Parts: sequence; structure tokens; C-alpha cells
Amino acid sequence: MIQSSAKPIILIVDNSTAVTGALKAIGNATDQLRHRYEFVYVLPSGSSGRHVLEDAGYRVHELPFVEISKRVRSLLLYVPMLLLNGWRLAALARREQARVLHMNDFYNLAGLIARLLTGLPLVTHVRFLPHTQMQPLAKTWRWVAEHLAQRVICVSQAVYSYFQPLPHIHVVYDPIPEGEKYPPTDLSPRPDGTVRLLFLGNYIPGKGQNYAVEAFKKAFFQQPSLRLHFAGGDMGLEKNREYRRQLESAVDKADLKDIVTFGSFVQDVEAAIKQADIVLNFSESESFSLTCLDALYFGTPLIASDCGGPAELFESGKSGLLVPNRNVSAMVTAILQLGSDIQLRQDMSIAGRSYVRNKFSGEATYQKLGKLYNALLKNIQLR
Repeated sequence: MIQSSAKPIILIVDNSTAVTGALKAIGNATDQLRHRYEFVYVLPSGSSGRHVLEDAGYRVHELPFVEISKRVRSLLLYVPMLLLNGWRLAALARREQARVLHMNDFYNLAGLIARLLTGLPLVTHVRFLPHTQMQPLAKTWRWVAEHLAQRVICVSQAVYSYFQPLPHIHVVYDPIPEGEKYPPTDLSPRPDGTVRLLFLGNYIPGKGQNYAVEAFKKAFFQQPSLRLHFAGGDMGLEKNREYRRQLESAVDKADLKDIVTFGSFVQDVEAAIKQADIVLNFSESESFSLTCLDALYFGTPLIASDCGGPAELFESGKSGLLVPNRNVSAMVTAILQLGSDIQLRQDMSIAGRSYVRNKFSGEATYQKLGKLYNALLKNIQLR
């Protein structure tokens, strides 16, 4: 039986079938606002993200969301399932006595259906770069957000640039972690003389692990002390498992099997980042990048591709190195520059920690989100 709460209830709807950066980011924000609101999450049926939220004390519901894909069956099911899930979401919102619907996905239009059925204010959170999506769809989602959502939240200026400068569209950055469990990253020389690189990200085509392999092969030829470790999950998808196999095959062919290693999803992100000397992120498209933010916050020097949001997270040359998107030669140069200069790594570690703590303070992140909720709730009271 659903219990009433003295706090306003915000229904957070997320399409993540696994633990993703988007799910972790919204969780980081709601963690900081739980003293003011009660958050109830809605995830796709069978999502492995459920246990993470429940372990954190959130109530979680599931709905059988269907995403648009090229598969004929999915296309045929999309519209009827969208209408059905919108109706289910509206019914759930009524049972929960929710005051706000917050869609943590730009493209899940079930929130729009629920909004039309309940009259609840709709918040649309845009967590990917619409510029890189199929434009007929992206423009449709943009029109819906601009005209039918009460608030649109963009995770970066890169995302915001896709929209008209309307008063209900805002940039709200994702918050930095709450604190640190371990001492700052120790960037002293290792006893074995190695320099360890970490690529933290799910094995998804477009995340850039393939560029990291190509760049590392060339960098290792010039600096044999380098080591590279990949860590991430496959989200239970065969196409992602195949992508990982392709990466492993490329490493085997380069005879680097003992130099480049592959791991699975990391539970303790802070520990993984602090055990590395350099963090790599060569994604082809990122609206923000929680991984980059974590690396900077925890003080491990970062090399990231100029693919959208990461450019807003640090000052290239001071608190990290930004390389042109998909440019392997530039990646090689950056790896060699940072990998061979321990003083530069130490300087960037200090600068990165300072920069993100200043730019991504509570006022610029979760407190700003709280103010948006407050404004919506006041509008409801004035009706």
C-alpha cells in the first residue's frame, strides 16, 4: 500500500535498463534534496538499476517502456505501448499523489501522455546531445519539450545550444560527489615505473574505447611504461558484448594482452579512479560526462575528447587535456605528454580538484534543481 508523505512527491522516470551515468547523476542530485522532497523512481521492467536505488532508500516502480528502434516489432509496438505506458504512468502518479513528473530522458514521451491525463507539471531532462541524434526524431522531441513541458533542464551549454532561448529552459549541471572515502590520488612514481591509464565507461559503440586502443598502441611504442585498463559493463546487450570482443581482439593482434586489460562494471568508482595515474574519455558524443567530472573531483588527471559537454568541465592545459574528437594522433600526443611528465600530472590533479569544486557547487547544481521544483509547486498552489 502506498503511503502518503508530508513532503511533495516527485516522480522521477528514467529509461536506464542498467546503471548508467544518467541514473547515477539524477540520483546524486535527489540524494541532496531528500530533506525537502520525496522522490519515487520509475524504471524499465527488469532494470538492474533498481537495486542501486533501493539500496539508497528510494521506492522504485517498473513499467515496460519500449524505445524506438529499427526492429520491425519494436516499431509496431512503439505507439500503442507509449499510450499504454503513459496511461500507466498517470495512474501511478495519482496513486503516489505525485506533484511533479520529472522525465530523466528527453525521448521518453510517456511523461507527456501522463501530463495530459493528470495535469501535473512536466520536467524534461535532456541528458544527451540532440545534435548527434536522428534529426527528424530529435526535432520532434525538441518541439515537445519547448511547447509542452513546464521546465526543460539541459545538463550543459552544449545541450542548451540546441534549443531556443526560452524562459522555461535552463542549464543545470550535475553535482559533484558528496565526498571522498579515500585519501587523494597518490601520483608519486610507482615502484615498477609504470604509468597506469584508466578508461572507465560501458562497452558501447561510440564511447571511444576503439580510439583509446589505437592511440595506446602508438603511444606504447614510444613509452613502454604505459599500461591501460578498461572497466565497464555491457548493459546485458549482445551488441555491446560484441563490441568488447572486437576491442579485445584488436589488443590481442597488437600483442598487448598483458599490457591492456579489460574489466567489468566498477562498483567503487572512487577507488578505481584513484588507483590510476590518468583517466581517458574519448567518447564521440557526451552531453556532460559524469566520468570526467568524477576524475576531476577525485584528482586523477584527465584526457578527454572535445565531444560536447566535457569541454565545460575543465580548462584544457590547466586542469586537464582536451583533444579533438576522433583524432587519434592528438590522443597519442596527449597520452605521451601527460604520461611522461609527473609534475604536470600533479599540477593538473590539484587544478582539476579546485576547478570542479568551484564551478559545480551546490548552488549551480542540485540547489538550482530544487528551486525549479519550488517554482512549479508554487504555480500549482496559485491555481
